[in-house]
Amino acid sequence: MKSLKFKTGYLLIFVIFNLVNGYAEYDLRERIYLQTDKHLYLSGEPVLMKFFTTNPEQIPVVFSKIAYAELVSDSIALLQIKVELTGGTGAGRMLLPADLPSGYYRMIAYTQYMRNEGADVFFEKNIAVLNTFQSGYYPADEEHTLPNMAQPETRNQKPETVNLKPDKTTYTTRTHGELTISGLPENIHTLSVSIAGKECIPVAESDISLFQKNVTKKPAGFSGIFLPEYEGHIVTGKFMDNQTGRQAASDLALLSAAVSFPVGDGIRYFSGQKTGTGNVRFATSGISGSAEIATVVFPADDRYRVDIQSPFVLNYVPQKMPALQVGAADYDYLLDRSVALQLFRYFSDDSNEIQNISEPHFKMKPTNNYRLDEYTRFASMRDIFTEFIRGARFRSNAGKQELSVFTKRGDAYEYGNTPLVLLDGVPVTDHELIYHYDPLTVEQINIYYGPCALGSSRFDGIVELVTYRRLHADLNLNRSTQVISYEGPQLPYRLNIPDYSINENIQNKTPDGRHTLLWNPDLKTDGKTSIRLPFNTSDLTGEFQATVEGITNDGVFIFATVMFQVEE
Repeated sequence: MKSLKFKTGYLLIFVIFNLVNGYAEYDLRERIYLQTDKHLYLSGEPVLMKFFTTNPEQIPVVFSKIAYAELVSDSIALLQIKVELTGGTGAGRMLLPADLPSGYYRMIAYTQYMRNEGADVFFEKNIAVLNTFQSGYYPADEEHTLPNMAQPETRNQKPETVNLKPDKTTYTTRTHGELTISGLPENIHTLSVSIAGKECIPVAESDISLFQKNVTKKPAGFSGIFLPEYEGHIVTGKFMDNQTGRQAASDLALLSAAVSFPVGDGIRYFSGQKTGTGNVRFATSGISGSAEIATVVFPADDRYRVDIQSPFVLNYVPQKMPALQVGAADYDYLLDRSVALQLFRYFSDDSNEIQNISEPHFKMKPTNNYRLDEYTRFASMRDIFTEFIRGARFRSNAGKQELSVFTKRGDAYEYGNTPLVLLDGVPVTDHELIYHYDPLTVEQINIYYGPCALGSSRFDGIVELVTYRRLHADLNLNRSTQVISYEGPQLPYRLNIPDYSINENIQNKTPDGRHTLLWNPDLKTDGKTSIRLPFNTSDLTGEFQATVEGITNDGVFIFATVMFQVEE
């Protein structure tokens, strides 16, 4: 069965390569739409995002599994995130630094597959950021212009396709309210809704208008360089020569590489595929959140390593943005909002980091599992493997200790020569490190009899050591293996909202400084033409705007917006 899976993997890779090479001929293209919870932010606030993909005819497509977004100043990307797409839709969060200067910024979204057509087909919109602790904005009577500029009260003036109505026109703080959305079509592909405070400065024209202008663009070429991430995030890297410090030469026929994610329990190991001169890519799946990533080069002789490359564009054609204009009448409102943000960040238990532990990529149960606390504790790894671990052993080869594992040859098992050895998910090619490792830090050892196939790599079994702390501590790796921090794709972020239909929450003394009252990027209608959606006001007063956006299966946009007031 393992052999069949191995061959099937090659078949899928072959099909995808031919598919990509044929895209220019069949003209299958992809576009992306990005909605944000608002367009005016304070430094330190999160930008909440919703993505969905379509073809140039605006019909939703399910193809890429990863979306990318970058916050760009002039031509340089300052912040980047990756977001996992499910069924062609996804949601994520980009946290703006507290020291981000005031100004207009470009928010650019794309998929890797869209990069074959160039940045002209990327989705781009403007957002405004105000840093209330720094200067850098000007009175509103100065003359400035912004591409795609529209005043706040006219920016969202698109024809409304559904009805959006709050149960009141005026609410008090910490009140439970309800939105009614009616006139919904039955064939909705995706729908989202947001409620946020008013935007008191010009930002940009409607996101829908920007998208509709963008999908009609027809670039002349299609490079075919970037593979579609149809299964998951593709990690790219370069073979580097440790002796010269430069990218390795083209004569790398005997080298192979792999990447593993030492996070959680289980094996997350992906073999690499060499592409071009000194490049390698790793087709991963089921990987998300902030984690460590370990790269290893075989054979591991300290000569070569793999350096992971950024998957983002990073640099764009420059576009000068005007200075931010703020009217004096809005100073008090922005000051209240700034104080509320500081209190919210101080009292909120919402983490700035989005952590997601993915399922193990390799799900086969170990042949033997040894929880070391259930056995006599020995002082050396040699004694542990000698006394009670079956099917794996150390043996001396040219004066060095090597691990070997049972593997099936015909109808019998014998010790193989090429096992995969992992400690807390990090590949260990020098088995001397395991031989001399402190066994008292190891909680369990899992043995997988071979042969085992992980992508295009085959092993004569696997030895997996798991420490108590899962931190692969005191593992002095050689230069063919590197462990670095890596930001995987985000899974959907859920906004933490208190329920003020409960009196106990109303009486809570913890400040509620939410400027975004509601963010639901994946609203389920279940085919209903009318739905009711609860929300809760915060301690902020003023005017708030509710917006519903979406698209149907046949490419028709859904849009409506309504304003209401919150008072003391």
